[in-house]
Amino acid sequence: MQKSKILIRNIGIVLLNIFIVVSLVLVLFQKNDYGYNLYWVITPFLMVLVLMVIGRWSVRGLNVDREESKVIQRSFDDTTTISTVIFGIIYLTIQFIDYVKKGLTNNSIIIIIFFVVMITYELITYLAIYVAKRDTARLLEKTYNKKK
Repeated sequence: MQKSKILIRNIGIVLLNIFIVVSLVLVLFQKNDYGYNLYWVITPFLMVLVLMVIGRWSVRGLNVDREESKVIQRSFDDTTTISTVIFGIIYLTIQFIDYVKKGLTNNSIIIIIFFVVMITYELITYLAIYVAKRDTARLLEKTYNKKK
């Protein structure tokens, strides 16, 4: 059951990233409302799925060593929290400015900039997961090699 949820979430992230790229292409080449609307509808869903990935990794703290395990978990939590807050603030700022002054979300330059921000956010998240995995593997190897 757990593996099927993870598989569904991973497939959802891949599909939403493909849809984001398709909507970006629609925005840049056809400049129709369908592309703009698709882009701004998919973005929050993609953010929720990435937050689910972060949530899964946040609860998987390693308790092999009291100090180093906490450092690994703390580094992961800080990195993902800061990147999520910055991404959320940028998204909400764009939506608020569009609410006050109509037409901002239909600007191609804003969409390109936000696309770069979104890709950077995902890269930071997956890089934090990679670093946490790597550091955890090193800690496990160090812990079990000491016992031998």
